[in-house]
Amino acid sequence: MAVNLRPKFGPFIFCTLDKMKKQFLLFPTLGVLFFAFLGLGATHSRQDALEAVLAALKTGNASNLALRFEETVELTLPDQTGATSRAQGQTQLARFFAQHPVTTFELKHKGKSPAGSYAIGTLKTQQTDYRVNVFLRGKGGKELVRELRIQTMD
Repeated sequence: MAVNLRPKFGPFIFCTLDKMKKQFLLFPTLGVLFFAFLGLGATHSRQDALEAVLAALKTGNASNLALRFEETVELTLPDQTGATSRAQGQTQLARFFAQHPVTTFELKHKGKSPAGSYAIGTLKTQQTDYRVNVFLRGKGGKELVRELRIQTMD
């Protein structure tokens, strides 16, 4: 014989309690998933920024590279070094790429640090090879190039 332990005033109360339990579990789970996707989006955005910089280096495209610069970027080229504006940096890189047409760019290492992303590689031109160091920093929800070094290989 089965014993009914539910009160006689109906199943309505128990249905409501079951729904409340489900909602109690559902909302925190949705919140965790939402913030996980936000975090993945930020990581994806950082990877996209670094990949865009590397693609611009592979083709020697100064204008695409300058799109990822901070307002002031620390630029090191074989014949000049110093902080420069985004527009001046684009002009200097365009001149460099015109004088030294890029044949390929070989990525040696890339990674992340607390300050941002970085990449190290070799830029091969028709005349010679150059060591390249790129440092990106998170700013305004996206990563931008704060320093670019293109130096002759010793």
